[in-house]
Amino acid sequence: MGIVRLWPALLAVLIPGIVILYLLKQKVKNQKISALNLWREAYENIQASTPWEKFRNNILMYLQIAALILLIIALMSPYITGGNSEYSNVLIIIDNSASMSGLYSEDASKLDIAKKQAADYISANDGVRYTVMSAGSTPALIVSGSEDKGRVIDAIDSIEATDASGSLDSGISMAQSATAAWDSYKVLAFTDSSANMQDMNCEVIDLSVHGENAAIQNLSHTVSEDGTVKVMARVDNYGKKQLNTDVNLYVGSKLYDIQNVTAEPGSSSVVYFKNIPRGRFNSALAGNTPYLMAELNSKDMLAGDNTVYNILNGENDNKILLVTEKNTFLEKALMLSGNKTVDKVTPKDLEAAKTDEYNLIVYDGIVPDEFPDTGNIIFINPGIAKESPGWQQEVFIFKDSTNHNQNNKQGKAVLVKAVKCDVTEYIEDYSFSCLDVTGFDTPAWASSFFNTGKGLSAGYIGNYNGRMVAVTGFDLHNTDFPLQTEFPIFMYNLLRKTMSVQIIEKTVYNAGEAVGIQKKKQAEEAAVTKPDGTKEIYSLGSGMAVFTDTLDAGLYYVEEGDDRMYFTVSFPEDESDVSKETLITSDKNTKTETSKTASKNISKKMIVMPVLALLLVLLMAEWHIYRKRL
Repeated sequence: MGIVRLWPALLAVLIPGIVILYLLKQKVKNQKISALNLWREAYENIQASTPWEKFRNNILMYLQIAALILLIIALMSPYITGGNSEYSNVLIIIDNSASMSGLYSEDASKLDIAKKQAADYISANDGVRYTVMSAGSTPALIVSGSEDKGRVIDAIDSIEATDASGSLDSGISMAQSATAAWDSYKVLAFTDSSANMQDMNCEVIDLSVHGENAAIQNLSHTVSEDGTVKVMARVDNYGKKQLNTDVNLYVGSKLYDIQNVTAEPGSSSVVYFKNIPRGRFNSALAGNTPYLMAELNSKDMLAGDNTVYNILNGENDNKILLVTEKNTFLEKALMLSGNKTVDKVTPKDLEAAKTDEYNLIVYDGIVPDEFPDTGNIIFINPGIAKESPGWQQEVFIFKDSTNHNQNNKQGKAVLVKAVKCDVTEYIEDYSFSCLDVTGFDTPAWASSFFNTGKGLSAGYIGNYNGRMVAVTGFDLHNTDFPLQTEFPIFMYNLLRKTMSVQIIEKTVYNAGEAVGIQKKKQAEEAAVTKPDGTKEIYSLGSGMAVFTDTLDAGLYYVEEGDDRMYFTVSFPEDESDVSKETLITSDKNTKTETSKTASKNISKKMIVMPVLALLLVLLMAEWHIYRKRL
């Protein structure tokens, strides 16, 4: 048995006061009475020469002293200890990665069991400060150092499963930082995955369960030359029995095909669906929704991996228009980029070209009078005049007249250096010499990928009013850069950044992965709708926004004005494997226990309430005796 605080013991000085109250002589009044049996006691009181009475046993005094002692004990917060060592701090870590949403029993998931066992542990242990963390793809501190058991249990109940990959390992560093400040602690961790608890004193509750689980993965499609869409998917069997189930294919929200699949334990099987005729996914069958969805008909331990999506509008035609007199280097680089269509026109024929049909327009050596209405743009050696009006002053900025057109007509070359960024990936340390380099100030909306070494930019890229615009300030004929192996790498990176006119870069993301949203046209904000139907609004004032709430697998879409683009968050394959063994390790000389159920032993059990209950009984007894004496 122990106590939490000692200062209430000072109240024991009140006990002599109670005794003194009963020793003081009571004042008496003369009263006419009809009996003589009280004369002797009255005589003794009158004969006393001091204000004190003779000490006499009085049950009321003893009851009051006992009540005071019980009150003091209650204020000292007494407790009894059980089989475990006493811990002043308990850190509870709950794994909420994707696999924890799997069934542990017929009506409860692993996460449900973890939260219930944690709540039961807290209810059974008093006088402890609790800290609660969730650990999955990223760790999160839920409660820190709280003695309010109700608050801690509510916080644990608020932890939700995610569809992201992860384990306890993600939170070990945070846990070590917390426990380093505690003299006496215990870590109680719940997981179904392997983890290294390192040097912490902990008890790990292993919630892994072996059972039947199948996952549908890698739904994909190809489009043939006649427009027919061919669809296939892979089904993995992680169970111990042969899998035999149907797989449904939906085009949009409409059921299109059902195929049967069988797979042996620990193996995979590929499912081929009926071809979708040309234009079928734009018809009433698909409800004008450009995505595919496949699902398993069978019920198993983990529901999150039984559905998968594939976006049909994920590929663009990627048409490029090259406006140039003659630039063999540039033409070949564009042809080798893997894009489907590259058309070339001369500057004099530009007015007749339908520029709105192209995703990217490359201007070599010229600048149009009007900024194109659609598509992204690359300006190669624009030769722009400093006094150019309108939009040109926002795209091409000169610091002063001495910086404009840094040409080296006397044969002096300018050293152009690569600046580390996405466009110069894999060539970050590269530099080359070039004649007639135009140095610009990098606009506020852009970032530089080439500089001249004099604080000026020889190439930059950015989002200008919802369009990707890139500028290089030199002619490719005035340098040997196109002859180097770095040139095709540079062109690939540049086209990768400028070819996309989509709101987002890709259509498939991993759970927990951030989604960059590009400003398109004149949109000022973007709305992201999640699988549960909730919507989040993001400002595009800076040219882009970042959406990070991708912890749930399923179908999402982004809207900017009248444009909508779908993307899917996939369930992680490694979280579907329910057959893997859980291995909990730790560094030497530390205590790590692994069990299936949290310890039921009580480390501290407060007995304040029983003491207060006894105090109440004493007070009621005193009142009853007092009433009888009146």
